[in-house]
Amino acid sequence: MIVDVHGHTLDLAYEAKAPLAGDLGGLTDIPLLRAGGVAAQLTACWVPDAAIGGPHGSREPLRKALTMIDYLLGQLDGASGLHVMLALRADDVIGAQTAGKIALILGFEGSDALKGDLGLLRAFHRLGVRHLGLVHEGRNAVGTATQVWEGAHMRLYNSQIDPPGGLTDAGKAFIQEMNQLGMLVDVTHMEEKTFWDTLEVAESPVVATHGNARYLQDTVRNLTDDQIRAIAQTGGLICPSPTPLGPGSDEPSLELLLDNMDHMVELVGPEHVGFGSDFLGQIKNRPDGLEDVSKCGNIEEGLRHRHHDEKTVEKLSGLNFMRVFAQVAG
Repeated sequence: MIVDVHGHTLDLAYEAKAPLAGDLGGLTDIPLLRAGGVAAQLTACWVPDAAIGGPHGSREPLRKALTMIDYLLGQLDGASGLHVMLALRADDVIGAQTAGKIALILGFEGSDALKGDLGLLRAFHRLGVRHLGLVHEGRNAVGTATQVWEGAHMRLYNSQIDPPGGLTDAGKAFIQEMNQLGMLVDVTHMEEKTFWDTLEVAESPVVATHGNARYLQDTVRNLTDDQIRAIAQTGGLICPSPTPLGPGSDEPSLELLLDNMDHMVELVGPEHVGFGSDFLGQIKNRPDGLEDVSKCGNIEEGLRHRHHDEKTVEKLSGLNFMRVFAQVAG
């Protein structure tokens, strides 16, 4: 079972105003997932708030988030041959695989649209959301990210000149509520104080759905070895990516992903590592050896070539995620 723990199939389809089951012209879509033997993708919708900064933000992030889910549910209701289903728990992923369908696990990259409102968090859970990356860019109502906007330019968060990082009271309440609801808490993109505050509050396993090791590329957007160990100690999951967050000299590639997986397995063992493609609609600079999500079988072959046994390959490919998802969401 192959699980891509961070991809963007849904928001790519939504932005293209295209059928969910069609060819979306990017690095991930349903036909590519099927061709790659991928059983499930945690499709993390990205809806940044223009008020926080950056050229991609929406002036109405809540409205956009709701219409994106409406688009998904409408697609699922309207076509019997879609080969897709929404997974609310681990058994749904297994059921989708048995039926020859792709399981989409609905999440959000950044909680900007929720404005720290617990009622909205509960409402999105009722709509099927099972994952939340609390921050993505800048500081929102719950915490601070590793990158901030200054006008049209992005730079790294600097604790010496920026407002103090860390979780807000609303952020702590969010994590407590997510633990109760059964939602995956994603620590990707958190500056370090927000990260450590999150682990202090969280009572369920946490995940880093797409983050590489700072040991291999020294940027604050990557995870330190101490952070990787701490995630594993929650029972959680660290998912390196073939797509580097930057800044740095790394080029997107299968070998970059495998190097990071090897390092993390050596650090915390094979039970706490997966992968997240972070694939969206990019056409240029495709990862060498993993040009799109249809090539996910190359990950398994690469792990075997690096002398991982078959049991370990199965864990890293998807079974580790299934264990964490079952523990958190049921």
